[in-house]
Amino acid sequence: MTIRTLMSRQISIRLAITGLVAAVALSIAVAVLQFVVELKNHAQLIEQDIERIGIAASYPAKNAVFNFDYVLGAEMANSLLLNDFITAVWLYDARNSPIAFDYKEQKSTYRVPYLVSFIGEPTRHYSIDLGLDPSNQIDLGTLEFEYNNHLPYKPLMLATWGRLVMNFTVIGLLTLILIGIFNRSLTRPLRNLSDQLKNIDIKNSQGQRLGQLYHHQEDELGTLVGAFNSYISVAEALISENRAALNEAEESYTSLHALVEHLPHLVYVKSVSGVVMLANQTCLNTFGLKEQAFVGGPHDIILASVSQATRQLIEDADEEAYTSHKSVLLTEVDWVLKNGQFLALELRKLAIQYKGQDAILTVGLDVTERKEQQAYIQHLAYHDSLTGLPNRHLFLDRLDQALLRAERSGHFGVLIFIDLDNFKHINDTSGHLVGDSVLSGVAARLKDCVREQDTVARLGGDEFVICMTDLAIEKQTAREIAIGRANRLIDAMTRAFTIPDNSLQVSASLGLAFFHDHSLPGADLLRHADIAMYKAKESGKNQLVLFEQEMAESSDRRFELKEDCLVAITEHQFYLMYQPQIDSDSGRIIGAEALLRWAHPTRGIVSPVEFIPLLETADLMHIVGQFVLQEAIAKAACWYQDGLIDERFKMCINVSPQQFRQEDFTQIVRNIVTEQGVAPNMIDLEITEGMIIDNIGHTVASMNELRDFGLHFSIDDFGTGYSNLNYLKKLPLDVLKVDQSFVRDIQHDPNDTAIVRTILAMAAQLKLSTVAEGVETEAQLALLRGMGCHIFQGYLHSPPLIPSAFEQLLNNQQKVAPTAYVI
Repeated sequence: MTIRTLMSRQISIRLAITGLVAAVALSIAVAVLQFVVELKNHAQLIEQDIERIGIAASYPAKNAVFNFDYVLGAEMANSLLLNDFITAVWLYDARNSPIAFDYKEQKSTYRVPYLVSFIGEPTRHYSIDLGLDPSNQIDLGTLEFEYNNHLPYKPLMLATWGRLVMNFTVIGLLTLILIGIFNRSLTRPLRNLSDQLKNIDIKNSQGQRLGQLYHHQEDELGTLVGAFNSYISVAEALISENRAALNEAEESYTSLHALVEHLPHLVYVKSVSGVVMLANQTCLNTFGLKEQAFVGGPHDIILASVSQATRQLIEDADEEAYTSHKSVLLTEVDWVLKNGQFLALELRKLAIQYKGQDAILTVGLDVTERKEQQAYIQHLAYHDSLTGLPNRHLFLDRLDQALLRAERSGHFGVLIFIDLDNFKHINDTSGHLVGDSVLSGVAARLKDCVREQDTVARLGGDEFVICMTDLAIEKQTAREIAIGRANRLIDAMTRAFTIPDNSLQVSASLGLAFFHDHSLPGADLLRHADIAMYKAKESGKNQLVLFEQEMAESSDRRFELKEDCLVAITEHQFYLMYQPQIDSDSGRIIGAEALLRWAHPTRGIVSPVEFIPLLETADLMHIVGQFVLQEAIAKAACWYQDGLIDERFKMCINVSPQQFRQEDFTQIVRNIVTEQGVAPNMIDLEITEGMIIDNIGHTVASMNELRDFGLHFSIDDFGTGYSNLNYLKKLPLDVLKVDQSFVRDIQHDPNDTAIVRTILAMAAQLKLSTVAEGVETEAQLALLRGMGCHIFQGYLHSPPLIPSAFEQLLNNQQKVAPTAYVI
């Protein structure tokens, strides 16, 4: 080991050298500073000596010049040369003639190079003007001498160098002492620690620790030993944990590989460079590869069968997953396998560490079946699931295309709206499976009756629609063609539908709306065809009707009225009128029928025939019906309290089917009657035949509950509906009302006369009272009384009246004895 190497390794020597260099540098700096200061002071002293010598020599020099005493001048010059640093002397008179000159012989000029920077070159001259002659005031002359400016500094230089040598000697001795101290207190213990550390194998220390240093247990070295021993303990624990973690990782890799092998998902791991590191059996089976050929080989093998765009998509996903360290999802990647099979995969990419290397995990899910299901669902979204026909959404799209095509071609087309007649009856009586079979059969017949270019769709329920295009350029020709084809559709429907163990006859109502451009949106055109179809229903069904603009206006009016119904409820536009019921034998008012009216703010009085169906379709009838109950019962209570009527008076109130089907209807009626304090037997609720047919069980139960409470029931408009006697005998009825449609022509139509006679006879057999509606003439009343009906209402006695007018009738009845109607 060289001295240089030893010096570079020994901390004590390095510290000593560092201290030595620092001390030497500091000593030199102090010496230089001290030298500069002393040099400055010495320069001032020398200048003062030169000036003093010059002044002292000036007196003999003046005498020598004034007296032209050459001997005195020579002595003066010789005396000046006695000074060590003066090398030559000159004495001149006023004419610059020399009086005296002397000099010293010198081998060389004393010169200190480093003093040149401070005080300049050594050779200098000093000149003294001797002044004026006292007698004639003439200049005497000049004394001049040459001197060595460096020579006076010689003692100073010797003293400075002596101090430097002394300082360097002291510093050297101190350095040696420090080296010894550092070596004993620092270097040797550190070398001991270093040797101990070299002997400890950190990977297999077997409990080895550093021993404590003698005399250093409490100082920094002792603390360092304790810290090293703590770190060795921590390192041992970390190494032990790392070994355990490596073992667990190895076991995890084994378990992961076993798990991945049994996953139904396609899984493979590839390095960043594209080398496959892992592939499960599902992946190998999917792509028809052997593990030996795939694992360890390039990942590009499985990309050979995809398009360039798909390949780029997968590579971009790998790059994004690696750079972002986030999961990247490719929702659908299409593959065509070697065997030609189509495969759709959902791929998820994730950057991972696999066996200590950066890698990309790919998990693939076979979504081929899901994609096929989505295609099927997409088909269902635009087609009817039962018949396979286009649904409303797809039909409206095709209708818009047909309208654009008609606008370009100028040909007329037709929209045919088809609704099966009484189809609900088939569902109710034969069941929905039979109904579905009928609908499928209807769809098949409709497709058979149209051209391939025409669109047949099912809108829902028993509603179908057909769009026929390119009928003709002339409107009349197009109408004739459309009507002919529509009639063929009606004829096709009339053929019986054969289903298992049954044969059903079905008819249909058709509405036709023509088009030849795109001036009307498809939805509006469909609405027109729908309006025409409902017109066909109203006209007797099993027929076709062509749309006319007046139909739309009527439909719009109904729609507007329907919208206004809710406003009418909130703004109290509905009110009641009362039509008296008369006992023809006594002429007395024995009851009243409460009739609902609507005072529209702009349309005036709206007929109940118009707004009652609208209230029912808008599901508002139960609200208005409750208003009618509340108002009519309250009015009966008021009249009773005023003494205008007694408990024999009957307030007849019409109840709608929608209202009657309310779960709490009976409780509502009971509450109103109780709150108003009226006798229940004064209230007569009028129901219709249709209400009975809808739900006979619920109807009978509700009627019995209210009948037990004390209310009476009438069946209104008897004979206009189903008139099922089996239902009639089950109901707790009190009154049977003969509809005004039979009363109106009772004098002239033998059929009406026979119907009324039969109704009255049946009522007598069932022990029911009867009331005839719409009696307008004495002749009608006479016939009715002759048949046994003595109670009537109608314009013969009074039209429906507002409450105040009806009260006037009651007051008049009390003041004047009523007149009986005489047959």
